[in-house]
Amino acid sequence: MVDALRRAHRMLKPDGCVVDLHPSAARALVEAGGQLTGYVDAGDAPLRHAAAGVAPATAIQERLLVVDREVVFDFYTYGGSIEELRDYVVENWREGHIDDETVERTRQLVRDAPPGTRPRLRERVHLTTLRPHRDPADS
Repeated sequence: MVDALRRAHRMLKPDGCVVDLHPSAARALVEAGGQLTGYVDAGDAPLRHAAAGVAPATAIQERLLVVDREVVFDFYTYGGSIEELRDYVVENWREGHIDDETVERTRQLVRDAPPGTRPRLRERVHLTTLRPHRDPADS
């Protein structure tokens, strides 16, 4: 990931920017009606996401890039049912799955909730825009 930022730095125009967007190392949550019902087991994803967070810090330390702006936000994926979300995770996340207990808790909560309540996944995401480092001596 650091190598990708080094390559981006070499191709970056002086007034350009790099956008780094990656999930945090925190586990994704399964929710329904605003209540936590469980977590997504994403295998080694927390380690990979933590490593993704180190890459910009390394590029900054190497004086290649500087932080222009940082934003942390929650990203939601809604399903028509918990089974739909479970299948989505299996099909789209490396090593990801939602355990049977979480599926059952979510199913029960949706069944008892007001009409229109849908299950969702909540992921914490980091977005950082980086600009080329400018040495004051170059000005």
